[in-house]
Amino acid sequence: MNELMNKRRDQMFPKLSEQQMTRLDTHGVRESVRAGQLLVQQGERPERFFVVVRGTLEVILARPGDHEVFNTLTAGDFTGEMSMLRGSVGFASIRVGEPGEVIAIDASHLRSIVLTDAELSELFMRAFILRRMGLVAEGAGADVRLLGSRHSGDTLRLQEFLTRNAFPYQDLHIEQHPDVQILLERFHLRSNELPVVVCHGDTVLRNPSNHELAACIGINPRVDDSRVHDLLIVGAGPAGLAAAVYAASEGLDVRMIELMAPGGQAGTSSRIENYLGFPTGISGRALAGRALSQAQKFGANICVACEAVKLHPETRPYVVDLAEGGAIKANVVLVATGAQYRTLDIETPARFLGAGVYYAATNMEARLCDQEEIIIVGGGNSAGQAAV
Repeated sequence: MNELMNKRRDQMFPKLSEQQMTRLDTHGVRESVRAGQLLVQQGERPERFFVVVRGTLEVILARPGDHEVFNTLTAGDFTGEMSMLRGSVGFASIRVGEPGEVIAIDASHLRSIVLTDAELSELFMRAFILRRMGLVAEGAGADVRLLGSRHSGDTLRLQEFLTRNAFPYQDLHIEQHPDVQILLERFHLRSNELPVVVCHGDTVLRNPSNHELAACIGINPRVDDSRVHDLLIVGAGPAGLAAAVYAASEGLDVRMIELMAPGGQAGTSSRIENYLGFPTGISGRALAGRALSQAQKFGANICVACEAVKLHPETRPYVVDLAEGGAIKANVVLVATGAQYRTLDIETPARFLGAGVYYAATNMEARLCDQEEIIIVGGGNSAGQAAV
């Protein structure tokens, strides 16, 4: 069990009081469960939330060729992490250990509890967020493996997509991991086909686009495209996320689309010290994570790896076409696409982008440049952070 879990275990796995369980009883049904029964399957979207009344539930993580019990839940414990509110696939299986009884609550009713019961909302949200952080730290996505090279810009792109979207995965570089060659032979791949993503043990994606990867790992919720939303937000930077929180908290049906990950350009910042409410500063990734959790708490739907290419202002409701096909309808469209990086005014060969020439300075780029001579172009805040 990782260090985060040891330090904050009581907040990750808090015990519900008898009074709290009685309140939850009104939102669900009691069910008897038998030993070995599988309640939630890893890789599927969890549709129900479980509270243990009697017996035990085992939280199981997949490992290459095996599995392990991540935690055992007893009376007063509950299942779930942020996937429950986002509508994305779950990272763990839930299996009955000792037979007993549970309170089973639909995901829609769980969202109602989070919105209307302040005490339970705080308890659930803190536990869900910390559990997601713990699962990422544990590398719970053993059935999602990225085979790549530290000299490949596309490998860095896929790393950035998975990391910034807090999706656990196994990162295998051909220069460092001898297992990569074994996997290449197993799936009949050549080293010049890297990067490759292996999803769910057997689905092989050769240098996938972000959209293809998002579809394979099930990171986005299922949303009816025929639905007319109250508000469509294009861009999930700080402005878009703030708008999602304010609109969804007022009961509006909000959908947000984002090309890369929540946080936008600000999400790559190692330290933000001029954002309201954080006098000691906060990392861009942490700011984005908190804002996203807040928006999801109020029911906003966010889809990443989605690119808006055209707005039809003459129609009512408005229609926004997507690059990957299809369209979204909304009564109001808020465009919050933010800033673009200024690029060097030189002819930089494309093969060097993400493989020697970088327009961000996160931990991923820092690892690639370890022990190397580095030149930073620019003298603003971002350049200062990169130097530090």
